[in-house]
Amino acid sequence: MIARARRQLGRVPRAGWLVFLVAFVNAAIWTAVIPPFQVPDETGHFAYAQYVAQTGKPPPEGPLVQFSPQEYTALANLFFFDVIGHNQERGVITPAEQSSLRASLATDPSPVGPGGMSSITNQPPLYYALAAIPYWLSPSHDILARLEFMRLLSAVLAGLTVLATFLFVREVFPSIPWAPTVGGLVVAFQPQFAFISSGVQGDSLLFFASAATFLALIRAYRHGLTRRRGVWIGLATAIGLLGKLTFVAFVPGIAVCLALIVWRSGRAGRRDAPVAPARTGPGVLTRRAAAIGAGIAAAVAAVPVAAYGALNATVWHRGGPTGGGFAGAATVAAPGQQAITLRDTLDYTWELVLPKLPFMNHAYFGYSPLRQVFFNGAIGRFGWLDYSFPARVYTLAQDAFVVLAVLALVGLWRSRRELLGVWPMAVGFAVMALGLVGAIGYIGIRYLMSTGVPFEQARYLFPLLPIYAVFVVLVSRAAPRRWAPALGAGLVILAMAHGLFAELLTISRYYG
Repeated sequence: MIARARRQLGRVPRAGWLVFLVAFVNAAIWTAVIPPFQVPDETGHFAYAQYVAQTGKPPPEGPLVQFSPQEYTALANLFFFDVIGHNQERGVITPAEQSSLRASLATDPSPVGPGGMSSITNQPPLYYALAAIPYWLSPSHDILARLEFMRLLSAVLAGLTVLATFLFVREVFPSIPWAPTVGGLVVAFQPQFAFISSGVQGDSLLFFASAATFLALIRAYRHGLTRRRGVWIGLATAIGLLGKLTFVAFVPGIAVCLALIVWRSGRAGRRDAPVAPARTGPGVLTRRAAAIGAGIAAAVAAVPVAAYGALNATVWHRGGPTGGGFAGAATVAAPGQQAITLRDTLDYTWELVLPKLPFMNHAYFGYSPLRQVFFNGAIGRFGWLDYSFPARVYTLAQDAFVVLAVLALVGLWRSRRELLGVWPMAVGFAVMALGLVGAIGYIGIRYLMSTGVPFEQARYLFPLLPIYAVFVVLVSRAAPRRWAPALGAGLVILAMAHGLFAELLTISRYYG
């Protein structure tokens, strides 16, 4: 298995590794620009990872204190609670403030906390177990040094996400040599993606697992669902399920994709043939062999998830696969609140992306979440959602997107023959996207009703980044063939400028 993995890595084009490096370096630069704990929820993700690193197990259930004494000391002396939500505050910037911070940490407060529950502790521990590695590899036990080393793990995952996206686009457009580079680089420079990937954030592993799953599925469709490819699909799915519960929303779509692959098997040739017993002709995989591959994918995904569930319930006493103490803000109604019905959930989810229909019971939003939250958020809302671009930037971006959408439709028409070979997979990918939106709506209405605070953020759609990369390539394909690479290069330059503008905005926010 290891030897085969090495051979597969050896087949990655040099451009793919360069795109990986660009994405990693870009995210690593962001880790240096963003002050400690200023990525959303980084305090909780770090606390979870520190608890795993110090104790070797995920946090327990119970109404305990969330952070370690060391983290509380650092937050207090970073003026963290004064800075978030107040974009006029800068935090620690003067030499006297830095000296005070170093002196407070020199008192050596304990890095071992009680592991109190939060909205993060219900998540599986895979990302936090990985983050424990740079935590202990840090040459200094200073919390801020460890935080930076752990942030670099997220930067590596950003690079892997972009590499998987590069390879996904390569499978979608196999005859367009420039397409993977354009799609990968545009994702690499997407500022909100780079910003989230610069912090200790479990979403980083979710993004990678999602991109890897898209890649594994499209490869199985293109080349046949062999047992080995079934293992890769199962591994990508297991990483997603053990990385963040949100990935559960992809499972129905993955099942649809596997069913489509099995159905298609035996009907068309494959470029690289499986082993001889699985063939009925040169390069043709039988449905029975593909069904075995699908079963292997399901088993490889299910076994580690079942093992985690058993450990969670019996060894760590966290209450099962979704246990860990997320007290009901996103799952149960507040005291005295009427139960949320299926119709309520469906109405709310519909209104996340589409206008309210006359027969719907409630108008949950006085604005358009699709535009105000998801689109504008993807353009850029940074920090703990407390600073953003000037309003005219979002207006300009919305106008530009209309043009890009029209160009993408033209590009889709011009690419219709090439995409004809993979169009059924679009059905499975659409189910994955709908599942993700459904999960956001399911949690969002419960969170809103119990806390009064909106739940949605643009980053919750970033598991769909490979689809965004395909969109950009389709925009480029709208140009005549000889000019399409130039248009693609122009979109990459635009993405680079967008990212640079976001970094300058961030420097002004915290250090200006």
